[in-house]
Amino acid sequence: MSAPGHASPRRRFFVSPVAMDHDPVVFAPREVHHLATVLRLRPGARVMVCDGRREAEAELVTVTEGSVAARLVSPPRESGRSLDLTLLQGIARGPKMDLIVRMGTELGLTSVFPVVTARSLPEPGAPRLDRWRRIAREAAKQSGRGDLPEIHPPAALRDALAALGPVDLLMVPWEDERRSIGEVIAGRACAAAAVLIGPEGGLTGEEVELARRAGGETVSLGSLILRTETAGLVAAAMLLYEHTLRPLR
Repeated sequence: MSAPGHASPRRRFFVSPVAMDHDPVVFAPREVHHLATVLRLRPGARVMVCDGRREAEAELVTVTEGSVAARLVSPPRESGRSLDLTLLQGIARGPKMDLIVRMGTELGLTSVFPVVTARSLPEPGAPRLDRWRRIAREAAKQSGRGDLPEIHPPAALRDALAALGPVDLLMVPWEDERRSIGEVIAGRACAAAAVLIGPEGGLTGEEVELARRAGGETVSLGSLILRTETAGLVAAAMLLYEHTLRPLR
């Protein structure tokens, strides 16, 4: 059996890229509180440190109520993924965006664009963006991710499509489409993909055409009508399955 504190680490803690480049790694106050006060970890415990792009195994060397530091046990490595997957999400009401960001992070989304559309809420302010980023950070830690999805500031659909950049596939779930995701992705190399989801009430016909002119392809998610907080997560899961699991069968 492994010695106490030296089993394969599961707990992940985020630090700044600057902190990751130093050994020992010094943790920010928020993580210090979690490490020292909430979890009551002690020197010798192994953890994973992550800077949103890289991760490394580390061993705690100093643990006090005001300071925690760890020495790197392994060199930092990139937290790469086989598919860069972006969600362009029409801004939903109430706590639905919180759910979308949290579950999307757990699914492995690379980035999220909160999108202002004809049927969405007005553009939210900075506090909600900060909240979504905090939710993404906590969800990444809980799900064992070493990277963080980028949560972009809210933007109009046209601007979000322009900021998206080139992708191999831009999917637009649309109730009038009959082609499945499997049909659309069949035989296609796909390293970067995006999904566009409307808010409550969906996208307008003009917005679907705007996405098509940007290279978007309409797809069907099946015969059932899904809520906005469900549709993007379902589409992302379907695409990840088609890209990562079906080819292995």
